[in-house]
Order: sequence, then C-alpha cells, then structure tokens
Amino acid sequence: MADTMTRPEFELAAHLGVAGVATALAPATVERWREADPGWKGKHWAYTEPDDLGARRLHPVNLTNRTNVQS
Repeated sequence: MADTMTRPEFELAAHLGVAGVATALAPATVERWREADPGWKGKHWAYTEPDDLGARRLHPVNLTNRTNVQS
C-alpha cells in the first residue's frame, strides 16, 4: 500500500536522495507496484525508514497537500 507524504516532505526527501519520481524507476517496477496497489497514483517513490538491520526498501508514495492532524 502506498504511503502518503506532503509535497514539502517529498521535496526534502528527493533533495536528500531518498525519494523521486516514478520515471526514474524500471518500467517493470512501476507495473508491479500498480498491480499490487491500485490506489497508487503512479508518480512518486521513496525509501522506507531503516529496518532493524539498517536496510531501506523502495516503496510507492502518493503526495498530498495536507498534513494529517490527529487529536
């Protein structure tokens, strides 16, 4: 399932090299993600936070103009 990021979060992540546009990915990756997650808009990706071993993985993300406010 695609995560959601705000545009400022994405721009910072892209600047740091841990996010980007889907056109930078192999077409097979984009196709696989679209099949696995129909809710993904097919435009952006990011790395996950490091797991217990320090590994990051590519995953699909959608951008939003709003931040989630939790009460």
